[in-house]
Amino acid sequence: MRNKHDRILRAAEKIIAAGGIQGLSMQQVAKEAEVAAGTIYRYFKDKDELVLELRKDVLAHVAASVLADHDVGTLEQRFKRIWMKMHDFGKQRSPTNLSYEQYAHLPESNTEEIRAIEMKLFEPLHRLFEQGLEQKLIQPLHPRALYAISMEPAMAMARAMRRGLVEYDQKEITLACDLCWRAILIPTTQTN
Repeated sequence: MRNKHDRILRAAEKIIAAGGIQGLSMQQVAKEAEVAAGTIYRYFKDKDELVLELRKDVLAHVAASVLADHDVGTLEQRFKRIWMKMHDFGKQRSPTNLSYEQYAHLPESNTEEIRAIEMKLFEPLHRLFEQGLEQKLIQPLHPRALYAISMEPAMAMARAMRRGLVEYDQKEITLACDLCWRAILIPTTQTN
């Protein structure tokens, strides 16, 4: 039973990645998933519910990929590992990445339910920022602001690479990661 559900989600993801949400039809999904059109309606009441479920599924996949071993090492090591994983994940030309960009900004996918799911799935990252705040290592900003300043550049650089706009070498990527870490640190004064 779960196998058909997953096949339907993967089929929708593939179609959205190739042609966008506007090109998604239940007939196409049925054909791609190799199920009868009526079968889709046993799992999803309509296209909107299918897209919402796909969004949840992709968020869970992204979180699992970038937050694996999130609690190993120092705060800096953890931050940089997550940053690099976000970058590596973001530069892949996978159906997950390509479809995510399509529906991430839809108004109906920016609901309380989605925000609650995001908070739960990405709670380890939120905790990392909270620990940095408690230790007075990072700037006293809301965790979402800290994320915007320090983590979003990883995805922006990856997206530019995936789209073929620029090719960063590993030295530049590592430097960008370090700069993002330093951007949120509270400067320490050193005495000679």
